[in-house]
Amino acid sequence: MTKTDRFPDTVFLPDRARLAINCLNGCVNTKHNHLPFCLTDLTGDPPRMAHTQFDWSDHTSRVIDALLLAKAMTGDAAASTHLPALTQLFDSGFGTDGLHYTPENPWSFHHANMHYQRSVLNALLSLALVEGSDTARRQGNKLARALTEISIHREGYAYFPAVERSPEGWPRGDWSILGSGVDPANTNGRLIFGLSRLAELLPDSEAGELAGAYARHVMHASSAFASDGSFATGMEFREGHFHSRAVTMLGVIRYGHAQRDASAIEWGRRVFDRALQYGTSFGWFPERLVKSRAHGCETCAIVDMMESAIWLAKCGHSQYWEHAERFLRNQLLESQVTRIDWVKPSTQPTEDSEWETTENVAQRSLGGFAGWSQPNDLVSKVMHRWDLYTCCSAQGVRGLFNAWSHATTIDKQAVSVNLLINSASEHATVRSWLPAEGRVEVTLHRHTELRIRVPSWVDPRNLVLKINGKEPASRETPHRFSDTVFVRTGPLAAGTVVEASFPVAAATTRETVLDTTYEVEWRGDTVVGISPGGTRVPLYQRQPGATTPPEMVEKTFSVAAFHL
Repeated sequence: MTKTDRFPDTVFLPDRARLAINCLNGCVNTKHNHLPFCLTDLTGDPPRMAHTQFDWSDHTSRVIDALLLAKAMTGDAAASTHLPALTQLFDSGFGTDGLHYTPENPWSFHHANMHYQRSVLNALLSLALVEGSDTARRQGNKLARALTEISIHREGYAYFPAVERSPEGWPRGDWSILGSGVDPANTNGRLIFGLSRLAELLPDSEAGELAGAYARHVMHASSAFASDGSFATGMEFREGHFHSRAVTMLGVIRYGHAQRDASAIEWGRRVFDRALQYGTSFGWFPERLVKSRAHGCETCAIVDMMESAIWLAKCGHSQYWEHAERFLRNQLLESQVTRIDWVKPSTQPTEDSEWETTENVAQRSLGGFAGWSQPNDLVSKVMHRWDLYTCCSAQGVRGLFNAWSHATTIDKQAVSVNLLINSASEHATVRSWLPAEGRVEVTLHRHTELRIRVPSWVDPRNLVLKINGKEPASRETPHRFSDTVFVRTGPLAAGTVVEASFPVAAATTRETVLDTTYEVEWRGDTVVGISPGGTRVPLYQRQPGATTPPEMVEKTFSVAAFHL
């Protein structure tokens, strides 16, 4: 159900999701069976979009998933414009065995790509959760059974021996040796998250068991991660490709949460803490760890790290909420294309081919997310000719949804405000004046206690709490959960308004990546300036001295009725 309310004119994630719908619709090629374009070059002459082999199974699935999640945040009918045609194209890819197949095309043969099955599973989950599709539930169950059947099963774990499987089966090979050498992050590791969620949704014990078998392969039987949590960087492990490692780590953490497997959660925590060292504190991470191949940051990787922080926090390590908020507020939001006035008009005659287009590319790309951003620049041309990657545009929306749906959570004891952003849930409405002003207001929608996370840069003694406009007669002692402080109230009636106010800390940090040291200006958890600045499409042009309280504005949104 779509709602309207007034919020401070600060970060409002449904607005970003609504903008992204434009790009998700814009990448669809209505002249070619509604196949999404994979690649977009906004800085070329002329700007253009191009297809690749990813577009059938992988990107069709991702665009469906992202449109549905954007619809769940906004209620915007525009999200449904191409969904029927996209879903028809998506459905046509399923084989009788339950796997999703890419047809023969100019870049590859007819096959089921294990890399792509992750996106297929996510699309099925969103079709079931947002649209209530029983067909998607049944297809998800069938896909889980098919994956179980084609997996190589060893004592205690399972894996795929290759990325691509033909309808006739796996390519020949010594599967016993491959059990410890195959890259799980490019095959079965990617599926752990979706299978864990599918097991909860159906419920499906087979999907949960398979998620566990894949997780144990990742943790104990592969060599993709070292004992200290670092990523393997050999050619067979795609030179430490960050997104595939991080999404696999996320899956193990999600499996640990679903199955209450403390060893999986601890493994994920160790890998996450090590992964933090590869990037910046504001959410930029290299595409690959091999220095000559590192160059830019996929939005996919930012979202993987943000989601991992959320799930580690939900597993009881609440200090990771601050990482999630920093990644969200900074590199994720900065990676979205929110204006196109920097795109230069073409000086060349344009002519579309079967697999490319130059038609209204800039307008169609508004709302997308960077494929390879720099810490200070939206665009990176170091190794790629392209600027946007449809997987990143879709994954960016997935990140928005996960932050929106987890900004507040509820347990038997209290409603918790985890991310200090504007948000709305069944439990509470949160209004945030950050970063201009240290003020967060919570309106409760049920009788409960309330917890508000206190950022690490706030001295709890300087936090002022008001309940319905008055300071409590006795000040509650802030509670520490894990390494995070929460200010906590007693039981409050539905309709109670609680306001927390505190000074916003200003700070400057220095962070070095790819041989460049950046001086980063912060207000609270928000980067408001970076030096050196970008030269193409500079990021973090946020007026560091601006402290004027934002105006109240009317916003339209939908409350998320589920989490992923």
